[in-house]
Amino acid sequence: MINNILNKYLNNEKSVIVRNYSLEPIIKLLDNLQNPHKNFKSIHIAGTNGKGSTAFLLSAILENSGYKTGLYISPHLSKINERIKINLDDIDDIPLEKYLKLIDSVCCDKSLSPTYFDILTAAAFKYFSDESIDIAIIETGLGGRLDSTNVITPEISVITDVSMDHTNILGETIEEITKEKCGIIKPNIPVITSNVDLKIISIIREYAEKNMSQLYTLNCDFFTKNIKRDNNYFVFDYFSDKYELRDIKISLFPIHQIKNTTLVITALNYLKLYSSYNISDDTIYKTLENIKVPGRFQTLNDRPLIVYDPAHNFDALNNLINDLNKFYPDKNKLFFVSMMKDKANNKILELLKNVNAVYITLPDERGYIPDKKIFKIISDKNNLIEIISNINTIDEMIIFTGTFRIYDYALSAIKSCK
Repeated sequence: MINNILNKYLNNEKSVIVRNYSLEPIIKLLDNLQNPHKNFKSIHIAGTNGKGSTAFLLSAILENSGYKTGLYISPHLSKINERIKINLDDIDDIPLEKYLKLIDSVCCDKSLSPTYFDILTAAAFKYFSDESIDIAIIETGLGGRLDSTNVITPEISVITDVSMDHTNILGETIEEITKEKCGIIKPNIPVITSNVDLKIISIIREYAEKNMSQLYTLNCDFFTKNIKRDNNYFVFDYFSDKYELRDIKISLFPIHQIKNTTLVITALNYLKLYSSYNISDDTIYKTLENIKVPGRFQTLNDRPLIVYDPAHNFDALNNLINDLNKFYPDKNKLFFVSMMKDKANNKILELLKNVNAVYITLPDERGYIPDKKIFKIISDKNNLIEIISNINTIDEMIIFTGTFRIYDYALSAIKSCK
């Protein structure tokens, strides 16, 4: 029933068709639901890379600090319920179906025309409101300015690293894309960003100044130093003019997760200083050291070492490859890659030509199919299972990457090998 309702509102999330987006449908829908998004506090996160990890870390630390914390993220790895969480527990089928039925009936009665993402966003906000959460961490789905989530007035706006992605929707230059992300900046609401590119920073600063919003930027207002790799951890120091944490350990990879972590620490410190949140340094240390973010450089198997990472644009994939070479120099690496048509640009394809990569075609209408003369292509899962089964040494490493859609495919293939 859940998918039956959602499938009535299919849009760009499951189609190659790009539509004109507007906040009007979600505003009308939420108004008919008595505006549940106005009943809880929130932190809003936009950006190209790192949104999900940043959101997950914030949610985990706030939960461990004793706050009932909502989390709204996308996309999901295996099941739609993963997108809507309270204290990192997925919403159950029964309440999710209840909210979707309610929203569907409202849409039919009022002749509303929301998108698939509008429906999920409304369901999340209604759920959070009914459950009387203390705060919600809200990740944008696409862009920022016209994203369905951009109806909230958060405690803090966070902009993670911006890079070229969704160019057919957000714009064909980094400046255009950055402006779309800056759409989440609200009047007098502080903005925290990990971006260091001067072109990007100048645009974010312009939008912050227009909104009279205090801007906190990496390497200007908060800093990292003494970064090192210690076994399976990155260790580093964080400091700003009002706060310092030494020898922070994070169990996440690649190294750009340090930037995401600095956003989290800066946001939490702001909540402590200006919103009376009780968040101890000890809770931050322990949570960061032990956290595992599903689907982010997730270990799927130990021997051979098999990991999954959702790198799906040039910057993310390039960072992943570089850090694997730097921190796993003794491993023979084999990449199993699948990508969507709108992601497989020439820069990414050139990058993949320089690594040991096998391309997997998935049964997806948005999936990209490369030239067989350039890549070895697998379309039969049995071939993938055979390759994995024949690898069983500590010197080998397999990386599944390129799209969230390859996650379940990888899990089922690995399971068949055992």
